Amino acid sequence: MNALFKASLFSYVFRLFVLLNVFFILSAQAKSDHHEASPAKAVVAKGGSKAGNDKDIVLRKNSQSTLYLLSGWGKAEEPYVWYTVSAHFNEDQLAPNGKLFNLFSLSGAQDCKENHFFFYRASYMYFDPKTKALGEVFFNKSKSSVMSINPDTIESSVKSIICN
Repeated sequence: MNALFKASLFSYVFRLFVLLNVFFILSAQAKSDHHEASPAKAVVAKGGSKAGNDKDIVLRKNSQSTLYLLSGWGKAEEPYVWYTVSAHFNEDQLAPNGKLFNLFSLSGAQDCKENHFFFYRASYMYFDPKTKALGEVFFNKSKSSVMSINPDTIESSVKSIICN
């Protein structure tokens, strides 16, 4: 009888452990900002602040595409502020390798004091709305030359947000 009691207690504890793990996993997924498979982005008013870098910010929108400053930007090493911009296209485009894409991201860094920037990573992705699958179709990682930030450019819009 004692062995039967130990076995049923072990079974009960094991089931409780599994249920708690499932609960924690589902709870963590529900709290995540980036667990969705769709390219939908949170819209935050232009001119956000550093304290609000936990949401994607719409930089520009027109009938062909929407351009975002992705969340999570911030200082990684002085004097640069690292960031990623992403474009969602309403129609499929062709990547440099000839494959279709509808999402594009470009990672870079800005020196707010010296008023210049560079890019170091480009990613072309295809989101299939039917299957909700997202896949990278082309990737390029190479540092661009350092360029000045000119007014009325995307980099100037990014600067006004991340360099406050």
